[in-house]
Amino acid sequence: MAFAAAPRRVAGTGAGCRFLALWRIVAGLVNSPDPFALPIREEDLAQLELCLRDSVTGDDPFLNEVASHLIEAGGKRLRPSLTIAASYLHAGEITQDILLGGVSVELVHLASLYHDDVMDEATRRRNVESVNARWGNLVAIVAGDFLLARSAEIAASLGTEVAGLLAATLARLCQGQVAEVRAAFQIDRDEQDYLRCIANKTAALMSTACRIGALTAGLDRSQIEGMSDFGEAFGMVFQIRDDVLDVVASESELGKPPGQDLAEGIYTLPVQRALLDPTVGPRLRDLLGHPLDQSEREEARTLVAASPGISAAHKIARGYAEAASTTAERLGDAVIPKAFAELSNNVVDDLERTTAGVLARS
Repeated sequence: MAFAAAPRRVAGTGAGCRFLALWRIVAGLVNSPDPFALPIREEDLAQLELCLRDSVTGDDPFLNEVASHLIEAGGKRLRPSLTIAASYLHAGEITQDILLGGVSVELVHLASLYHDDVMDEATRRRNVESVNARWGNLVAIVAGDFLLARSAEIAASLGTEVAGLLAATLARLCQGQVAEVRAAFQIDRDEQDYLRCIANKTAALMSTACRIGALTAGLDRSQIEGMSDFGEAFGMVFQIRDDVLDVVASESELGKPPGQDLAEGIYTLPVQRALLDPTVGPRLRDLLGHPLDQSEREEARTLVAASPGISAAHKIARGYAEAASTTAERLGDAVIPKAFAELSNNVVDDLERTTAGVLARS
């Protein structure tokens, strides 16, 4: 959604956030699939992109290259988009603080990808070579820590409430990651444990992205809490979608090898439900419980895809989507609340279409 506006400079930290006349080209580097579309002004998205690049640029050319590797690879920029969209509930113009708030959450997300790829021994991310594959695990870990440090520095510049919120969110992310590691290869993992894990590992940062947008825009407390609740519910939808696609999608669709969770012993919602199915459950139970080679991974994916686990995951995601929509509708009937209300259901609709298409081709 483009709004005519004169380019303007928004100052950042360090070198500052430059805004260039070619902002439309920069905005075009960001890949925002339709299911995640939000009515964000192109110039605001472009300023965000430039601020994000500036936030990891310093005096060390090597660190600059490593820290910006996944930024340059593009991405949905979903979390900072939520920050910006939440701020639109206030009629004022986009501010430096709003943009930097979005940058702070995106840096946390990017840091988590650096660290996840080390833990998973991943070689591809966003259709490019992963940082750990290109520069080694040590560099990837330290670069991820650098991104977290820059995020914390930016959050501190936005005030104690934002800084405290980000710190609490980082704690939740760590809790979720530890819970996931502890549950590895547990065939009888409790479904509630899975839901608690993704609430901490994914929904927490989505909620924080929305809350920071509301805080930096100066919204009232009821709006701040409403946006936080929306982000939490939407984050659950997003992660369940991700977990279903890890089973049914291809590497070209995911930008990374599929079935990674199965191979690493992370048994997500569709897998948990498939294990309960009397038809595929027994064979799946024989396969799981230990690391999988490529042929075992593909067999496990086929079994889960053919089970009621996929439709069960869709149903649970739909429940969270409806909760997110209800929360957004309470924020009013203007364009932005309506966009938030539609977002979660659009994501589940797209997941169901994608899954149906993949299964029809198989």
